[in-house]
Amino acid sequence: MEVSEFPLELQSKAFQILSSNDNTPIETLFSHIYSPQHQNQHSLRSHALAFLQCCKHHHPDLLLIKLFFLLRTDTLLETRSNAARALHFLKPPEFWPKLKPIAQGRLKAHFLAYLAKESSLHVLRLTSILLAEILSVTYTTHQNWPEALDFLVSFIASDDDNCREFASLVFKNLPNESRFLVSSALGEKNDTVRVLHASFFSCLASSNRDVQVASFGAVVSLVRLFSEPAMFHDLLRAIMVGVFTLLHGSEGSYFRSAFAELINLVSQEPLLLKEYMNDMVLDVLQIAESDSLSEETHCLAFQLVVVMTEVKEYDHVFVNLPHETVQRLFFVPMKMLRYVAEDGCDGKRELEIEKAGMKGLKKLSSALGASKAVPLACEVFLLHVDNMEWRLRRAGITMLSVLVEDFSDEMVTWSI
Repeated sequence: MEVSEFPLELQSKAFQILSSNDNTPIETLFSHIYSPQHQNQHSLRSHALAFLQCCKHHHPDLLLIKLFFLLRTDTLLETRSNAARALHFLKPPEFWPKLKPIAQGRLKAHFLAYLAKESSLHVLRLTSILLAEILSVTYTTHQNWPEALDFLVSFIASDDDNCREFASLVFKNLPNESRFLVSSALGEKNDTVRVLHASFFSCLASSNRDVQVASFGAVVSLVRLFSEPAMFHDLLRAIMVGVFTLLHGSEGSYFRSAFAELINLVSQEPLLLKEYMNDMVLDVLQIAESDSLSEETHCLAFQLVVVMTEVKEYDHVFVNLPHETVQRLFFVPMKMLRYVAEDGCDGKRELEIEKAGMKGLKKLSSALGASKAVPLACEVFLLHVDNMEWRLRRAGITMLSVLVEDFSDEMVTWSI
């Protein structure tokens, strides 16, 4: 909805509600937007969203004041949660630079004071995104907020799991463009780097899975702080131990989240990880070859290999891999090509696995180059073509069709 579309009557009503000491109307409106019991009441939700948009466009200062007031002072968990969501809806990168320096200073102080006493982990998780955005826009607009960084360092170093998870989530949720700036500001104090290194090392081994997974993202976000070889080695080892611990845990979602952060690290920091890639390939194979794990887990593990093939700095890894390791890598996407829908199934899951296998095979073959990929493909094909199981024969034929797209001349030469 454009600004001009908001009627004057709605603008006036918004002003009255935002400037009133009675918080009930706005609490009710926010519950219409965010509370689960109202999610299917489209008319109520539509009107409430229109009101919020009107407030945002015509009375942003009043709305900001009201939301921070509700976040800081309301005793109801639902109200604080909704206020945090609405503040995120306002988009800090848009409203923060428009505030006067004195207003920014007051809000910063009030915000940190509030966070120090917030007891709800649910609300802290919501506000972690908000603080990350405000911290980001502060540093990308050439300002500083050392109090917030000191606050987060003290939280990550505490013995309270809520505090440690919150601080980790803030660092994890920093937008890419501000991560280097925040890392540089933290790195100006050597003591801070040592505290963070020790704290993250502890969090990565935490028995609290939420703390552990949040710290994965935080380490990836601030990894350049720990580029000193010994520090980085310690944290990477802790990450890999944590991945395998989560892999064999009862909650698969924790492993998926942690492994996704590992994939981010591999793609974003190739120079730091370059010397560890051979070992990482073997670790991935250990996951991808395990019969006790699901095919979805195999696919996720192989996705890390696919990411490696897309990063130029890792080219040497595949070129120098021994024949046995390359063959093992080839067999991972081959297993994925065996998936065919049974009669009576929609086949969506099987098709997704097969497509992932074809993509992985194509990327892997390209990274290996024709001289390695073609003879190996022919070798693997011969192992499949005479198999009694038709799915294996089909997988072998599919593999050749994938390779022909890039290496048709080489494959003709090899067959001769």
